[in-house]
Formats: sequence, structure tokens, C-alpha cells
Amino acid sequence: MLKFDDNYYRKVMKEHHYDPMEFCPIDFNLNHIDSRNLQYKWLCHYKGNAFADSLNKGNKCIVTTGIGLSGTPHLGTLSQILRAIFLQKNGLKVQIVLGDLDSYNARNQPLDVVLKRAEKYADFIQKLGFDTEKGILRSQYNHEEILKTAYLISKVLKDQDFYDAEEDLSDLYKKKGIYPGIEFPVKQAILLMTADFIHLGKVDGYSNILVTLGLEEHLYVQIANKVVSRMKYPFKVSSMYSRIIKGFNGYPKMSKSIPESSIRVDMSYKEMYDKIMNEEGEYVSPLDSVVYQMMCAVSYYSPDELDRLFEECKQGGTEWINSKKTYVNMLYEICNKWNEK
Repeated sequence: MLKFDDNYYRKVMKEHHYDPMEFCPIDFNLNHIDSRNLQYKWLCHYKGNAFADSLNKGNKCIVTTGIGLSGTPHLGTLSQILRAIFLQKNGLKVQIVLGDLDSYNARNQPLDVVLKRAEKYADFIQKLGFDTEKGILRSQYNHEEILKTAYLISKVLKDQDFYDAEEDLSDLYKKKGIYPGIEFPVKQAILLMTADFIHLGKVDGYSNILVTLGLEEHLYVQIANKVVSRMKYPFKVSSMYSRIIKGFNGYPKMSKSIPESSIRVDMSYKEMYDKIMNEEGEYVSPLDSVVYQMMCAVSYYSPDELDRLFEECKQGGTEWINSKKTYVNMLYEICNKWNEK
């Protein structure tokens, strides 16, 4: 089974010429966010320094990310939401797109289900602290103008571009019967996702767009850059990629479509406690520990606190056990906003 470890990250970064954030010093800040904070929240970037330079010059820049709606949020989804909110709170313009049509097409889910789920997600994201007056929080279904952009950019795309953009986990999803492969509905979902990025430059007039995703989704940004190049658009699409949170029970990542792999936001305190305290499993280093990965991705810990937790995880013992108990309380408080009225 595919494993999202340091070997995988290095392979992807070398193959696609990404600049590593964790393996050499980062040479740019974003507004008030220094490089050390960026290193804890993201693994690597593609032309992120160009976005930072444009931002510092006062150009019209925006950060965008997309959230899949195939089920109740798990910690991987929550980590992307919290990162987007972190960037917004540090002064960046941020867009979060709720992929209701993506789930309708690529995951073959009923339209009424995903539309209702989008409303629930929007409410949850605002409870977590996203400010809709300073940023953009929207669904795909209610913004038909993006469909026009999708149609216009499809002129320069080939079938092979969609095959080249298939996620590394697609084989696992096929075996589980979750995903059929690159068939027409999936191509439509990828096309619309690409238009979500492109529309910001083509229609809304942003000169630089920074896409933030998990590293396993990096090929979606590549297809967007193919469109920019072939259409000779003047704007630029950059990206920052985060580590993938390892799944429980041997799965390479937490997935909404594979319940046993993840912690979901609607779990009870006891369920979260049992998973974190008793199902961590073996790990070679803290970076391979699912609980430490969770602490880095879904928490309010500072870099100094994460350094301390790294050492505790490395040593094991009573201090690490106590820190995991403290983390359960923090995590439950964050997740419980899903159930708040």
C-alpha cells in the first residue's frame, strides 16, 4: 500500500521540481507569518516565493483552497480549513470553495445530500473563525459563472491532461469501490475544480493565486498551470502543499470515504480519546506518528510547543501520554463546533 512518508515526499518534490520547505530554509514570509510558522503548516511550495513577492508589492493576490464534501469532515479536511483561517487572520485574502458538484460527479453522491452538506460545512467553517466579510466562502452549485469559465478553458485541455492529474490514491479508492477512475463525470469534476482556480485570475482580476492543498493533490495545480500557459493568461498560479495526515488502521491517509481510517468531527469524546490514546500504533519517528501529525495539523499549538511535543513523542513515556490527553481536550473542543446550534 502507498505510504506517505519522507521518501514519498522527496520523490514528488524531485520529480515535479517543488521547493522543499522542511528540508532547506524557506526564503520568504507571507505578510506577518514568518518562515518557521510556514514550515510547521506546509511541507513544500511551487513558486510560493513569487506569490510572496507579488503580495509584498501590493498586487491583487488571493489564496484559495477546495473542500471535498463526500462525507462528514475528518481531521485532514479540518486541517485545510484551519490553515485557510490562519492565513486569513494574518491578513491574506482567502477563498474556500465547497465542492458540492465535485462530490456529485466524482463521488456519485445525490445532489440534495451534497447541497445540504455544503450548508452545514459553511456554518462549521464560520464557527471556526472564517470571516465571510473579509474572504470568500462559496459552493460550486450556486456560482454558475464558474461553469462558463470551465467551458472556455476546456478548449485547450486534452483527455491525457485528466489522466495525468489522477491522484496517487486512486488505486486504493478503486479497490474500495469509492471511485470509478477517470471517467466523464470525474473529468467534469476536475475541470470545474480547475476553473475554481482560473476564474480568480481570468474574471476576478487577481494577478497571483496561491492554491493550498495536501501534497497528494498537487497534480490539480499542474493542470491549472497548463491552462494558464496554453491560454497565455497574464496571471500566475502558485501553490503550497501540506503533509498528509496518516490514517489509522494502516491506511496511508485519513479519508472521509474510509471511516476506519480517520477521526471525524462528529465523534464522541470517548471515541476520540480511545483512538488517540490506544490506536496510535508503532512509529519510527514523530513525523511518522499519526498523533503528532494531528497535533501539527489540527491544533492551536505554537512552533515552540510543537518542538516540545516532538521530543516527548520521540521519548514516549508519561509526558507524552499526558500531552496526548491534553490534546484530546483541545481537539474535541475544535470538532464540537460541528454539532453546535
